[in-house]
Amino acid sequence: MKYIYPKLLFVCLSVAIYCNNKSEKGNHSSNVEHTNNYSLLVQRGAFHFDSFEITKNKISHIPGISSNFETSTINEKSQTFLDSLQTLGFFKKLEAKGFWNLKTRYGSETSCTSQLIVTLTTNGKSKTVICDDYQTDCPELIKYIEKKVVELEGNDLKRMYLPG
Repeated sequence: MKYIYPKLLFVCLSVAIYCNNKSEKGNHSSNVEHTNNYSLLVQRGAFHFDSFEITKNKISHIPGISSNFETSTINEKSQTFLDSLQTLGFFKKLEAKGFWNLKTRYGSETSCTSQLIVTLTTNGKSKTVICDDYQTDCPELIKYIEKKVVELEGNDLKRMYLPG
């Protein structure tokens, strides 16, 4: 009889430790899933009519139907794999700089416009920001997003400006 209590105590302690470790692993995996749900879509108008899509660890360039440039890298769909920590840092920076506080549309009265549409999606929350004229009426954060996306893609697909 005197050995039952230490054995029972050992079994209870083992079960408690197991359950505690199991719940921490569950919380950790939910945090990992939480950060995996970011995506960014950048669509450019004017001479480009192309788009970029960034997810956790890759960026895809999708040329537009009306793209007829001489450079072959612009006409071909491309995909580049990224460091997921770098990408997560980029998404977190966008949130910290106030992406969710931007207006949904920045209109323009000019006739020569170069549209830029940026859509950020995270864990079921999504926002699209439309800039009718990239050069004059676009917030600095949206301009930064386009420059950073082109840099991450790596094929030097910089913005071309409309004449006039």
